[in-house]
Amino acid sequence: MAVMTVLSCASVQSTGGTQGRVDILPMSNGWYQYDSERTFKGIEDEYNFALSTGMTMVQEITWKYTGVVTSFVDGALYDPLSGIELLIDGEGGISCAENISIRGTLNRDGSFYWSGLQEEHGRLNSIFVKGTLTPLPSSVRGGREFDGVYQMIDPGTGRRQLVKISDGFYTWHYLDNEESTTASWPTLINPDGTFSFSLDITTVMEMGSFSSVNFSNGVFSQGRVIPGQGISLEAVTRSTGGIEQGGDVQIYSGTEIRSGEFPNEAIPEDIESLMSAGRSQARTAPRPNPSNYPSWYLKLPVKAGFIYAAGEKTFAVRETAFAMAEAAAAANLADQIMVQIEVSFTEVSTNTGTTIEERIRSEALQRLNYRVIERIYNEQTRTAFVLIEMERDF
Repeated sequence: MAVMTVLSCASVQSTGGTQGRVDILPMSNGWYQYDSERTFKGIEDEYNFALSTGMTMVQEITWKYTGVVTSFVDGALYDPLSGIELLIDGEGGISCAENISIRGTLNRDGSFYWSGLQEEHGRLNSIFVKGTLTPLPSSVRGGREFDGVYQMIDPGTGRRQLVKISDGFYTWHYLDNEESTTASWPTLINPDGTFSFSLDITTVMEMGSFSSVNFSNGVFSQGRVIPGQGISLEAVTRSTGGIEQGGDVQIYSGTEIRSGEFPNEAIPEDIESLMSAGRSQARTAPRPNPSNYPSWYLKLPVKAGFIYAAGEKTFAVRETAFAMAEAAAAANLADQIMVQIEVSFTEVSTNTGTTIEERIRSEALQRLNYRVIERIYNEQTRTAFVLIEMERDF
């Protein structure tokens, strides 16, 4: 966030806004804390590697965020991390007008998951997101006494940043307009002026039996705003993978600026303006034509005792498109299984190098025994669609 150029592998911490959960459905317009863990899987790269070498490759990056604030307005939740709008109906069903592949579920306790497909640089990837949504009424947000604009300096690079606090929320940007290695996001100021946020990034790369890499880094930061004075903040950075490093505490401070010290255009936008701009940009994205999709892709079948998943891939070679669409569907199915068996793992394994997440994913892959029940290739759009079905045995 505001003073970081390094990332950390800190454990998830709760803020004052995440306590005392209530029934969240149907959702009401307002502010929410949106903590999430999102995994990107390189489906097409994995497919091409296996095709050329005959070996299995795993390519995954997982981003864990805490302290992210967003808004729900008229049936749509804006995701400030991916820049999309998620449509959430009264029963908790999640969809997306700009990406038909995205679908998921929001539970009454605020827990959710959604998944879909995403093209990046012409390569097909899957994205799987799980997390929690927590309402942030005015009673859990800092008051007007914390409002102001503060100057922060990153001691690692010397780059200056401005922080704006308004209506209990914290936003920021760099003064030099250079891109950061990570996007900023709004965070919550608690009634006592404290705040916290974290980001963990874990990369998993495996190439057959020849190479295996599992590396994490990130930061957990917590601080306090002192009305009329400034901001104090502590950041703990850590890296794991090979030789573990980190755990050191770095102290940062920011001072409140005087009116007119910086031109108005340099001042960060408040959260209302950020959300409005993000939503407007999301809504200008090209929308897919539902008539180009099979009916079962638009709405997956529902059958007691079975799990369904679908995938798509646009490619001129029909059989290659089918193969990648099936791989995408299988990745989505594995994610669904992982969510459903996660509750059965209540303790972290004590085996060396094994985490609860690895156990859950391994279990999900072992249970991946599906059959293809639909295959359609749209000649006009050169897109393959595949529907798979698996009997639920857990």
